[in-house]
Amino acid sequence: MKISFLDNHTFVVICLILSVIRVVLEVIKFDFSKLPITRRLPKNFDNKFHKWGLYFSVGYLILFSPGFLFS
Repeated sequence: MKISFLDNHTFVVICLILSVIRVVLEVIKFDFSKLPITRRLPKNFDNKFHKWGLYFSVGYLILFSPGFLFS
């Protein structure tokens, strides 16, 4: 039987914490355009890049937090 990295509770907790931090930064209106990685992106792509990051963070919270809380 293969052990998946998704079965590792430490990995899931770290990803959940990072997702919460990402959502909190969006709520407090953090300016993501000042980050170094954003400066290297094309101007028309930087807003989409960070918006997709928010979508992935919220999706991760929705999918994995109930399973972690009920286990």
